Amino acid sequence: MKNGQHNHPAALIIGCTLVFCSLVLSACNLPGINMTATPLTQTSQATIQETVPAAPTETEHPFSPADTEPSEIDQNNAEPVDVVEENINAEDLSEDMRLTDEAAADQQEALAESGKDADSPPALVEPAPAIAYQVRRQFDTQIPAKIVPNLLYDSYVVYHDYLLITSGGANIREWPDASSAKVGRAGYFDKVRLLSEVEGVFVESYDTNIWYEVEQMMGDQIVHGFILSALGDVRTFQFDKMVESVTTLQAEVDANVTAYISNYKNWTGTAPLYQGGTVDAFGTKRYQSAPGYSEASLESEFRYLTDGTLVSIIAETDTFYKVHVPFYNGTFYVPKKFVSLKNSLEQLTKVIVVDRHNQNEGVFEWSDGQWQLVSYIYATTGEQARHKEPTDLGYFMAIQKVDQFLYLDDITRQIAGYAPYGIRFNGGAYIHGVPVDLKIINGTRVFPPHQEYLHTIGSVPRSHKCVRNYTSHAKFLHAWTDIGQTAIIVIE
Repeated sequence: MKNGQHNHPAALIIGCTLVFCSLVLSACNLPGINMTATPLTQTSQATIQETVPAAPTETEHPFSPADTEPSEIDQNNAEPVDVVEENINAEDLSEDMRLTDEAAADQQEALAESGKDADSPPALVEPAPAIAYQVRRQFDTQIPAKIVPNLLYDSYVVYHDYLLITSGGANIREWPDASSAKVGRAGYFDKVRLLSEVEGVFVESYDTNIWYEVEQMMGDQIVHGFILSALGDVRTFQFDKMVESVTTLQAEVDANVTAYISNYKNWTGTAPLYQGGTVDAFGTKRYQSAPGYSEASLESEFRYLTDGTLVSIIAETDTFYKVHVPFYNGTFYVPKKFVSLKNSLEQLTKVIVVDRHNQNEGVFEWSDGQWQLVSYIYATTGEQARHKEPTDLGYFMAIQKVDQFLYLDDITRQIAGYAPYGIRFNGGAYIHGVPVDLKIINGTRVFPPHQEYLHTIGSVPRSHKCVRNYTSHAKFLHAWTDIGQTAIIVIE
């Protein structure tokens, strides 16, 4: 070829074809894509290349997930091969990592400052109080008597009542007095056992005399003292409310034919506009929802019922199912195509209850004619903000289990990372393990291995819409959950 001459068109076509094939082969290495690949060596097993381009978006939904088609595998409720969802992190995951690293460093520093051997036993005799203080209330939440504790997962120390530190840090004082000796320190988002609320010495800078009596684990030691109330939020496990929601749903399932709303990624069809808009009078979005009409007419008033919502079928017409929605305690007419009986609950035997207010969850199993509490743990739900959505309240179907799913960056729409051990229950919302962002190694985007822990779990809403768990607990739930017998309930 002479200088300055262009390649022959045939050569150009062959070159483009080779580039395309290379991209396809790279994409085959995505986690969650079930294709044969060369086994990784011991040193490279933690990383997998990813080269998938941005997915198309829908103008109707500003943060729509990737446009994937339901496959035969997905329709049979087995593991899907290409699950891609919204960015489930909301906050930059590096911030969660930074807070996790800082918490570990703070714990080591606090232990060193204590000047005590971490292996020494805690003091059993407390000195007489230096000041007089009045106890306003005690914290002693108990598991309801009708629930049998049978913990199948107990990898973390979890308190029934605890104080979440919401300031940059909080000194633990010997007495409820800012001038008394500091006996310990709790860091940002630490959770310390909560014993009582007391009236102590007034602190002018915070305009309060209310303190919390707490216990903190430092190594193998228990530190006892007081934290000013302004430095933390009271959290508890609402076991009574959890059990009430479980028994309410059990009665609904036992008495009716149960189904659920099915419109994942609008695969069933796009719901009608609500008065010309995409949000109904209750703040529920049109995307991944079905219309629930007040009458058996497409002209009647309606509200949106989100994907995964559990319903009871009480009647039907040629066009509609008349359904009762137990969470709303209301009756609606839903076009039949949006109501799924596939794997619907004939008997409720397993329930995961997520407490959106306290950022924790309880897990219940029906066995030998009674409900058993098989685990309870901290959790993180979705936040209401730009590029974020709160986790919906309600009764939902455990629709699908996936070993992991990929999520998109909100801005670039490129694959941003993955989340392990997912249980989908509401649109693209999952209960899942700690999410893992892609990393750039030698100019290549790679998927790091699973991560177990984030210090931000159980603190404040931080995810896009999902329910974030420690990875070991998500793995436990993934194995324990039976599709067709399990529900997810989200309470406040």
